Amino acid sequence: MNRISVLLAFAAASLPFSTSAREATCSPSAESSRKVVLEFYDQALIQKKPKLAFERFVSPAFVEHKADVAGGTRDAVATFLEGLIAQLPAARWEVLRTVAEPELVALHARFVPAPGAPAYAIVDIFRVENCRIVEHWDVVAPPRPQSPASRAEGSAGDT
Repeated sequence: MNRISVLLAFAAASLPFSTSAREATCSPSAESSRKVVLEFYDQALIQKKPKLAFERFVSPAFVEHKADVAGGTRDAVATFLEGLIAQLPAARWEVLRTVAEPELVALHARFVPAPGAPAYAIVDIFRVENCRIVEHWDVVAPPRPQSPASRAEGSAGDT
């Protein structure tokens, strides 16, 4: 193998979870779908890089069912999340649990809009096809006043 081929092979192997590498190693299973959703959620919301996450993990034919997002397209949701993050730069998302099937992943998360603010409970449901997110629904429960669920630093059972 010549030097250029070795360098190209090394560069390709060191790329972070590229789409083609993910699709080549991905099989339709509950665990691979869970992994796609968790990596997407981490990059989009915990690392606060929604555009990159949508390009990497979400199908161009994606459908969003959240009424707050005009158009319901992949780009519209990424832009919506970028705006939310710009508006609430100290916001925190925490994944509490997931339930996965080969084509559906439900994710229960806690959202704290600012330090010390009460936490919201969120359930996101993702449909995954060919290791790409193709559809999303969510349910958001606001904090209950004067309850354990309204504490930002409660246990997983609090939300």
